[in-house]
Amino acid sequence: MAAELLAVERNGHRHALIEPEPGAAERPWREVEELRERLQRLEEGLAEAGVSLKSLQSQVEGYAASLSLYEQRIADLEAFKQTASMIGGWKSQTCIYNSGGVCRLWRLSREAAERLKTAVAEDNGVYRVKVAEAPWFCGLCPLYQRA
Repeated sequence: MAAELLAVERNGHRHALIEPEPGAAERPWREVEELRERLQRLEEGLAEAGVSLKSLQSQVEGYAASLSLYEQRIADLEAFKQTASMIGGWKSQTCIYNSGGVCRLWRLSREAAERLKTAVAEDNGVYRVKVAEAPWFCGLCPLYQRA
C-alpha cells in the first residue's frame, strides 16, 4: 500500500512520485567497495609490517645471543683476572723485583702506561707497574723470583 502512494499511473504507465537522486542508490555500494579496497591495503601493510617485525625480532634475538656470549666471556675474564690477582698478591710480596710497591723488572711504554693509568709509577722517565694496584700483573709474570 505504501508503494502505491509513491507512484501514480498515467497513460498506462506507473510514474514515481518520489525517487532518489541519480546515482544515489549506487553510492553506498561504491563506498563499501572503497572501504573494501582500503581494508585490503591496510591488511597488506600490516602483513608487510608483520614481516618487518619478525625480521627485527630475529635480529634482536641474534644480538641477544651475541651479547650473552660476550657476557660469558667477560665473566670468564673477570674470573681469570681475580685468580691472577690472588696469585699476584702473594708473588708481589715475595718477589725480588718488588721495590716499594713498584716492579723494577718490567718497563712500560707510554701507551701501556696510559692504558694502566693509576697502576703506573714513573721512575726517572721509565714507566713501571705499581704492583699493589695491579696484582694480576705479578700473577702473570713469567720471570718471578722469590726473595
